[in-house]
Amino acid sequence: MKKFQIVKDSYDLISIQNEIQEIVGEKLKKVERLIGEKLKSPYIPIAEMGVYLASSPGKRLRPTLLFLSSELVEFKGEIDIDYAVTVEFVHTATLVHDDIVDQAILRRGRASLNSRWGSELAVLMGDYLYISAVQMAVNLGWNDIQPIIAETSKNLIEGELLQSHRGYDLNINEDEYIEIVKLKTAKLFATCTVIPPILQKKSKEERDALFNYGLFIGIAFQIVDDCLDFLSDEKTLGKPVGQDLKEGKVTLPLIYLRDYGKIQDKEFLEAIVAGRRFENSALEELSERVVNGGFAEMALSKAKDYAEKARNELKIFEDSKAKRLLEKLPDFILKRSF
Repeated sequence: MKKFQIVKDSYDLISIQNEIQEIVGEKLKKVERLIGEKLKSPYIPIAEMGVYLASSPGKRLRPTLLFLSSELVEFKGEIDIDYAVTVEFVHTATLVHDDIVDQAILRRGRASLNSRWGSELAVLMGDYLYISAVQMAVNLGWNDIQPIIAETSKNLIEGELLQSHRGYDLNINEDEYIEIVKLKTAKLFATCTVIPPILQKKSKEERDALFNYGLFIGIAFQIVDDCLDFLSDEKTLGKPVGQDLKEGKVTLPLIYLRDYGKIQDKEFLEAIVAGRRFENSALEELSERVVNGGFAEMALSKAKDYAEKARNELKIFEDSKAKRLLEKLPDFILKRSF
């Protein structure tokens, strides 16, 4: 199937990655070490699952955002490293629980925790990660930040509950989809970008701007992620293509197909969902209809709108290397294929 080229290059991705590493690379290494330490346990199942999780770190996009925000507001301490680890524990807990709910076999190209250790141990490990994050936040002692992390954790669960409740529901509209995305993805991005200005005691205007930047980046990120389910391949994604609908997630490209597609496209989608026809051939044909009908492109255009909103939030800050990187980051998110 011909894949849609997501966005024409406006920045060189490798160059952006190198620039980011220059600024946040050392702190990211400390994050990895601290995560490894925090996951150590005298109890065998926790220790084994902890080592397994730590050995597949993912993109660490959320700590990267947090550290770029720190650089922007000129925060010079190292407590942001502890908060980056706290955020990663919350994020990893949601991934573990997501995989259990979705009965996912793969995560990042290898066996999910639940497929390797079983759902019972995996759900307890997810709980352990959540509670560990709360404990870290309390121990760090910033009273302005503790409620944000607690509320964000609650939002994540609310988002998952809403998404599960609306599973296979072809009546979901775009506003409802965006609300779920805000809760389950974007609020955690916003938490990352708002922590540094709180630590640096910046003005409400600056805090709000960075919170909104993270929120809009998070929405764009999730929309792109949902588009990749139709545009990418299993090797790149680390999970089967078409998996979202199989798990009951009616994402923005499908909402656009339903709202703007040809009658036969809508009927095909309805037949798949009604009959739970999730064999590869049906999902591949659906992907072709989504891509060839321009619905993935429409969704990516919406992601681009949110990316631009994020960039606009940075206008109140003076020019700096960190600001320029944060301005480029939306393009990195829009162009990613993983």
